[in-house]
Amino acid sequence: MKAHEAIQFQKAFLMPKYWGIWLGVGLLKLTSFLPYSLQFKIGRWLGRVIYLFAKQRRKIAFANMSRALPEFNRNEREQLIKENFESMGISFIEMGINWWGHHRKDFKNANERRYFRYKGLEHLKTAQVQTKGALLITPHFTHVDMTGLISSLITPVYPVYKPHKNALIDHLIIKGRTHGIDDQPCLPIDFKDTRRLVKSLREAKKIGYLPDQRYRGKGHLNVPFFGYDAKSHSATSKIAKMTGCAVILSFTRRKGLFYETEFLPALDNFPSGDDFADTLRLHQLYESEIRKNPSQYLWVHNRWDLTQQQIEQLNQEDLK
Repeated sequence: MKAHEAIQFQKAFLMPKYWGIWLGVGLLKLTSFLPYSLQFKIGRWLGRVIYLFAKQRRKIAFANMSRALPEFNRNEREQLIKENFESMGISFIEMGINWWGHHRKDFKNANERRYFRYKGLEHLKTAQVQTKGALLITPHFTHVDMTGLISSLITPVYPVYKPHKNALIDHLIIKGRTHGIDDQPCLPIDFKDTRRLVKSLREAKKIGYLPDQRYRGKGHLNVPFFGYDAKSHSATSKIAKMTGCAVILSFTRRKGLFYETEFLPALDNFPSGDDFADTLRLHQLYESEIRKNPSQYLWVHNRWDLTQQQIEQLNQEDLK
């Protein structure tokens, strides 16, 4: 199902198999009426609950952090992981802000703007003046949906997304990530729809792109990430080569109720002609930001494709 089809409500979404999802959406809707400070407290509480019950995800997070940040001792890592799960809990609150925030009624004068701070906007303006498209690269931090909203309030952004297997969840994700003025919404682009992606960039549009997760597909590259080979995709280099677009990294940091999004200068000499070197360069930029903001990165994703034995071993090493 394509994005423009998935965004349309279907009568099938009212079937009993979706009632559990609707219950969660309803609770989130009720939460959205509360003050932001209280919403975020609920989000942190939800994260603590997930931490208690998501044992396997907790183990993956600890194993990943053990590899990436060996300078922290076990107690420090455990504290960071608890904060990380709280951050994930807040991400559900952020979904509600995306779905029902004031920007849905008045995009141009959204009151959410009061919580957003920007750095490096001149780099976006430079790409705009050059009248070519731009890939806005955003790694998978827990507040990735808010990054989409924050960016969309200053420039139209078309996010690339991976369709969800559950039709209702897919519908909700697409609705939540579609921002912009009512008559000109920036409809998300299916990650397999290369034709639309390339066409959009050639039309000088901004594309929100998240290429940092594990990629096992044909042609993947094993590129070091925090010093360990990680299955990676070279699509960023290939797309930049095909379109001549600018490649701009953006990083968001949640600070209490506020957010700071920084846009780095467009990468020079990118693509370089060496997909491995290009991907390694991106990884190193991700690493630098993750070290600055470790509690908000998505550690529960099995980035290094670790086996269960490796996960258990990394969880036990500090206990020796």
